[in-house]
Amino acid sequence: MRAARVIAAQRAACFFEDDPGLALGRRALAEGVGTLLLTIAAVGAGAASAQAFAELPGMALLVTAIAIAAALVGLILALGKVSGGHFNPLITALQWLAGERTISCTIAYVVAQGIGAIAGALLAQVLYPEAIASPPVGPVGFDLIFSELVASVGLMLVVFGCSRSGRIETGPFAVGAWLTAAIIATPSGSLANPAIALAAVLATGPLHLGPAMAGWFVVVELVGAVIALGLVQILYPVTEPDHDPIRLDDPAEQRRI
Repeated sequence: MRAARVIAAQRAACFFEDDPGLALGRRALAEGVGTLLLTIAAVGAGAASAQAFAELPGMALLVTAIAIAAALVGLILALGKVSGGHFNPLITALQWLAGERTISCTIAYVVAQGIGAIAGALLAQVLYPEAIASPPVGPVGFDLIFSELVASVGLMLVVFGCSRSGRIETGPFAVGAWLTAAIIATPSGSLANPAIALAAVLATGPLHLGPAMAGWFVVVELVGAVIALGLVQILYPVTEPDHDPIRLDDPAEQRRI
């Protein structure tokens, strides 16, 4: 039944690969490469805008938000047909919790996303060797933790709202629009991505996080994602398909997709 739900979701939803029979290694590679490039864009945009608009922090924030959101939209459009275009463990994990993705695929995606984010942060150091990491903010503040919780709930609502409503072509742009607003509106900068939050420990420039802050961000991002999934299940309840279950491991069924 899980296989049938996976196929049903992929037939009419964004953030699912076009061909679930495609080799898992290829799909995971797309996730790793996409997360790597997204991390480079996030770290690089923050470092470049901080240098270019040192006296205008508001402008630096606006430029950073637009650059990151634009990079994400482009990557989803470019790689989404291969892997679904997640580049974020929250999306992958929630699809698994909702019965829309297998555990083996979930693990492969999350590992690839983590490796990609770390590699992206390290490569960004090469691109911006003189970028100065943001100074520690002191004790972990409730405002930043709550901010990241809200950002994660919002992002997952947009992602799964677009997916469940069948807005296939508009999904990437909706995510980019929300992310632009959230980066500007939230004190934490709306990472809403555990892979990038952990990689931010290695990042330079404004994206840098201390280990304790990164750990808290990951925790509240996961909590926020679960909250969002609960809301999505209420707003867009999933109905079981009215056809016989389709097996992902059946070559005949894969050819029909």
